[in-house]
Amino acid sequence: MTLPADALLRMPSDMDSVARIESIAGTIYVTALVPFTAIRIIAELVDSGQQIPMDLIATATPDAKDSKGKVVSTQSAKGELQVSVIEPATVPNPIGGAALSGGQSQQQESVAADMVQLTRHAARQLYAPRRLAGGTPGVSQVGVGTEPVPTLFRGAAVDAAPIGQWKSGNLYVTAVRVTNRSRFALELPLESLRGRWLSATAQHGRIGAAGTDTDTTAVYLVCDRTFESCL
Repeated sequence: MTLPADALLRMPSDMDSVARIESIAGTIYVTALVPFTAIRIIAELVDSGQQIPMDLIATATPDAKDSKGKVVSTQSAKGELQVSVIEPATVPNPIGGAALSGGQSQQQESVAADMVQLTRHAARQLYAPRRLAGGTPGVSQVGVGTEPVPTLFRGAAVDAAPIGQWKSGNLYVTAVRVTNRSRFALELPLESLRGRWLSATAQHGRIGAAGTDTDTTAVYLVCDRTFESCL
């Protein structure tokens, strides 16, 4: 089942004895180990704190036999469950919805994503499986130059280059690939970043020595202008 945002799961302590449950990028995967009656779990959305109660039930599927007496499972795959959250109705405009000048109808302005939502969106585009990456309302991808920026981290032996940029409202987030050039593991020195950033978040705070499987990560930089303008 897919939720509208990343969620924390609250479930009985003995749940792992009857089912295997994982929450990845807003999608909950449930694998029943044995049949069981209704068990209540709570999904708490990370962004808003809203709690969504769900009852899980697992029933045994009877086996059928073919003409030769061979057991054939009658169980079939089910479609993915999409969970939506309906927002409460907003309070009507106190001025009674007066007509705008020029006879134009008033349009509701879409809500822009904040820095946290923008950063999470960028991280999903890079690290989540394609079918789970999804989109974020109000966020669109914009072009960015991919030329290396060797001095992005002052004094650090790393290579850095932008690999993607997204925009929502007046905010931009840029995903930058960072690769260690030294033979030692490195704690990413975010405080040494060059530029005027509103926030900086590393996918991994520590990267391995050059040539290892862990020598590369991504850093997400948020600014109120494009990446080039904020350097």
